[in-house]
Amino acid sequence: MNTKKILFISHEASLSGAPILVLDLIKRLQQEKKNYIIDVLLIRGGELYEEFARVPNHIVVAHYHLQSFSFLKRNLKRIQSLIFKKTETQQDKIDKITSNLLENNYDLVYGNTMESLVWTLPFYKKNIPTIVAIHELSFGIESTYPKEFVLENISNITQIIAGSQAVADNLISKYNASPQKVTAVHSFVDTVLTIQKDKSILRNELGIKKDELIIGIASSQELRKGTDMIPMLVQKIKQKTDLQFKFINLGGHSKSPAVRCAKLDAEKLGVENNMIFIDHNKTPNDYINIFDVFILMSREDPFPLVMLTAAKLKKPIVAFEKSGGAVEFLENDHGVLVPYLDLDAMAAQVNVLMQSSSLRETYGKNIHHRLENEYSDKKLAGKIFTIIDSLL
Repeated sequence: MNTKKILFISHEASLSGAPILVLDLIKRLQQEKKNYIIDVLLIRGGELYEEFARVPNHIVVAHYHLQSFSFLKRNLKRIQSLIFKKTETQQDKIDKITSNLLENNYDLVYGNTMESLVWTLPFYKKNIPTIVAIHELSFGIESTYPKEFVLENISNITQIIAGSQAVADNLISKYNASPQKVTAVHSFVDTVLTIQKDKSILRNELGIKKDELIIGIASSQELRKGTDMIPMLVQKIKQKTDLQFKFINLGGHSKSPAVRCAKLDAEKLGVENNMIFIDHNKTPNDYINIFDVFILMSREDPFPLVMLTAAKLKKPIVAFEKSGGAVEFLENDHGVLVPYLDLDAMAAQVNVLMQSSSLRETYGKNIHHRLENEYSDKKLAGKIFTIIDSLL
C-alpha cells in the first residue's frame, strides 16, 4: 500500500461552516484511507484548533508562525524598516512558510475557501496537484481578493470543488473558471446531530413561555448575512400577528458592533421584548432544535451549513430568492422563498407558518426528506474522496 501525503489548508479554525466541514472531511478521510498521511496548515487559529490538532500528522498555524519571532528579531526588523524603508510583506510570509512545507514532498494540497488560493499557488507551480474548495459567491470572493487576481489565478488550480451549483455557475460565468475543472459538491452535516439540552429545559432557561412560538436565525453577524435587517423583520412580524413569539438571534457576541446596533434598533422599534440575543457558542444545535421557524436572512450565501442543520432537525426554512445555494435547496416547495430583501413578504410568510403547525410540519418533513435522499453526507463525502483519489 503506497503512502500518500496530503496538506490541508484551512483559512481558520473557527466554529463556522467551512472549517467544520473540512475538519469533518479530514476525519472521514483518516478513517477510510489508512495510507494517507495528513498535515494541516491553518492560516488563522480559532475555537476548533484543538479538534484540528488531534487529527493530522502535523499542524502549522500560519498566524502563530508569523508572529513567533523573538523580541530581538522583531525589533531588529523595525529598525531595519526605519533605516532601509523595507518591510516584510504578507507574500514574503506566505513564501517563507510554503517553502518550508514544500520540503515535505506532498502528493496533494487541498485548500479550503477562496482565501487559501494564494497559499496553494507555490505548490501548483511545483506541479503538485491542488484542490481548492470554494464556498464563496461574488461578495465573499471579492472581499478576499481583487477580481483581477482571481481572473489571473483561477486557472492555477488543478481541481475546484464548488460548495453549491450557484457557486460553480458563478465561478465559470464571472471568473472564467474552466467548466472541466469545476465540480459542485454541496456541504453536508453529520448523520447524527448532537443535542445536549432538552427543549423544555432550554426554553425555561431562556424564559420563553409555553404558548410562545420561536423564530430564529443562527449566523455570524455581518452585512452579507443580512443580520442588520432582523429588528425590522421582527417589527413587521409583530404587526401582522396576534400570536406570542420570540425571535432568537444566535451568533456574534454581545460586544460586537453589529449586535450592539441590532439591540439599539430593537429598542427604537419597540421589539426588544420579542428578541433574545444569544452569543456564538459550541452548542448551536440546541437552539436550532427549539425553533418553530428557521430564517435565512443572507443577501448572499453559497450553501450554509446551519440551513442543513435546520433541515436535519425538520424545521421549516424561509429565505430570500437570488441569495445563493439556499434557492436550489429550498425550491419546488421544500421551503419558502420570498422576493429578494422583501421584508414585508418574508414577515407575511412567517406569519402563515406561525398560524399553522401542520404546514410547519409538512415543510419540515419535506426538507428533511430532501436532505436525507439528495444530500447524504456519505454520498457527498464520497464525491470528494473520488476527486482526491483521481489526483493521487
